[in-house]
Amino acid sequence: MKILIFGAGALGSVFGGFLSREHEVTLIGREPHMRAIARRGLRISGIWGEHTFTRLRALTSVEQLPEKRFDLVMITTKSYDTATAVREVAPFAGDGVLSMQNGIGNEETIASVVGEERTLGGMAIFGARLLEPGSVEVTVYASECLVGELSGGLSQRAREIAAHFTGAGIPTKPSEDIIRDKWLKAFYNIALNPLSAILRVPYGKLGELEETRRLMREMLKEAFAVAGAKGIRIGYTWEEYFRHLLENLLPPTARHISSMLQDIERGKRTEIDYMNGAIVKLGRELGIATPVNETITAIVRALER
Repeated sequence: MKILIFGAGALGSVFGGFLSREHEVTLIGREPHMRAIARRGLRISGIWGEHTFTRLRALTSVEQLPEKRFDLVMITTKSYDTATAVREVAPFAGDGVLSMQNGIGNEETIASVVGEERTLGGMAIFGARLLEPGSVEVTVYASECLVGELSGGLSQRAREIAAHFTGAGIPTKPSEDIIRDKWLKAFYNIALNPLSAILRVPYGKLGELEETRRLMREMLKEAFAVAGAKGIRIGYTWEEYFRHLLENLLPPTARHISSMLQDIERGKRTEIDYMNGAIVKLGRELGIATPVNETITAIVRALER
């Protein structure tokens, strides 16, 4: 299978490296990282072991692509780059464009360009960070990745992609309702990501303090109200999800430092507008008050500046 990964930072590089064991993989990313991979291969370290992958093509632009079509295109950019990314990769996309991104609304943006039938949603439930150009560390693993159709149901296409990913060493399952699952991950990020960035602490500390637990409860309460108004079938109440978060989701990632904090420390734009900011935006459209998410979003935006 020919796979194009657009926006190959830490996460996209991990997918590309492992998938290159069995598939033809092309990465498109920033010049220093791509140059290092082209010269000496991609080094992946961390909890999934030490690896060097050399069967990768590393480019910096779609203009360098000799192929006109890929079997699977994966978008792993930050959410604020999705609209630009899908316009660039659309001419090279075959039957599937897979969003393997955080945040709310990426799939809709992709589908507006290539069509819902060619768009898939994906969810990575592991963490990675770029150590230096050409070197990535897998830092945390919570559960299998997910991939699924926007229309729902277990399609043969989603089953095959999940099998390819699992076979390459990235545990993955097909999802019957990827939009619901993406919202569930969004709740996780909404509760933890910005507070970790604001307070500069790992996720585990947030579960220890009553003050942060109270903030997390209020953010989730607002987010669940918005999701319900949009007709998302979550399968949890916000109280049930909060208990699930503290008891099951937080412990495996207690030492994780949020990507938002990493962005702020590097002087980069965060994805707050596609997490808590998305709840605020949708809340305004739906007539639902979201004061805690609005305050948290404003604080992160101030930190960005």
